[in-house]
Amino acid sequence: MALLILSVALLLSPIISQAKNPDSYEKFLADARAKFVPGATRLSEEYKLGSYWWHLDQGSGKLTFSKDGVTKVIADAQIVGSYSTYTHTWMWSWANKYVDEGMKKDIGKVREFGERHHYKELTTAKWECDEDYAGTMTAVAGYLLKSKGAYRGPIEDGYVYLLITDIRWADEKH
Repeated sequence: MALLILSVALLLSPIISQAKNPDSYEKFLADARAKFVPGATRLSEEYKLGSYWWHLDQGSGKLTFSKDGVTKVIADAQIVGSYSTYTHTWMWSWANKYVDEGMKKDIGKVREFGERHHYKELTTAKWECDEDYAGTMTAVAGYLLKSKGAYRGPIEDGYVYLLITDIRWADEKH
């Protein structure tokens, strides 16, 4: 009987500790940003991603960056979600019917993490926030999925947020 009580207590301990510590989600967000953003920033600077045009091919999962019609950088990517500047809402890619399954195959793991830890924003398909918070959700996904970097690309009504899982120069000379 004591073993059963101990097992139940261990299973409930994350729920109990979150109830006792309402700041646990905020701490998790801060930790995820602190651990993901510096590396993502270095990758963006190293590959000069902000200085190129970008193109995403959902069929192949390739995110390419080009200048004057010449591809400079090729990355493997996943779509995290999108932010609408019209409605000021975030939508996870796992909830977006216009995102190919292959482009969101790992993002479901973020939702599963949210379910295990009772983090509502990680499990709610669409909700109101600002652009900075959309970036935070991308950092959370990047941290949890151990991505190499991230990219925010402009779209018609806002931005699409992408995780970079692999990246390389298109030409060795770059």
